Amino acid sequence: MAIALPRPETRFEALIDALREAILTGRFRPGERLLQDDLAAAFGVSRIPLREALRRLEGEGLVVISPNRGAVVRPLIPKDVVELYDVRLALETLALRRAAERYADVREATRGRHGEARRAIEAGALTTLFHLDRDYHAELAAASDNPHLVAALDGQWSQIMRLMHAYLRAGTYMPEVWDDHEAIATAVAHGDGAGAIARLERHLLLSRDRILDQLRAAG
Repeated sequence: MAIALPRPETRFEALIDALREAILTGRFRPGERLLQDDLAAAFGVSRIPLREALRRLEGEGLVVISPNRGAVVRPLIPKDVVELYDVRLALETLALRRAAERYADVREATRGRHGEARRAIEAGALTTLFHLDRDYHAELAAASDNPHLVAALDGQWSQIMRLMHAYLRAGTYMPEVWDDHEAIATAVAHGDGAGAIARLERHLLLSRDRILDQLRAAG
């Protein structure tokens, strides 16, 4: 099936975005070989930009390229989940501490996303939930007013979002997630860094453990 891409000047970035989204949402499954001829035909591009796009995704940790097998969607393994959540918790804890010191207030945006998330849960719109969750955590990071921290977390989002999608596919995304989000945002707005961090830690470790349970059950 042909997949339409935008105008030529934006086609390369659009190709990367389309490949990334296909991996994140499970259309291309962990361990699946990405055959360049098939992908080039599907996206209507030559093999040269396709190779470059796959190298970019390799840099994001989504693809493994080897001389023998070519490009393969990087498998999800428990060790990666634990290590990525360790990094995520360290970065987001620092972000919350700095945001609370500034009494940063993201409660209004959080409440708006909570309403959208409720509707998305009712509709089973996993991709919408996926992006709402990412945007919430990215906004809290931005509230730290530390661009270096934001850049460090941004560098992990492709992997984080991939794990989040595994979590959503497991059917374990509950509305209570957004109760945590609101509680964290409220604590930050009141300057309660310790309270926000305690809630965040519970929130992330619960997500991590459910992903690990799903991966181990599948293995």
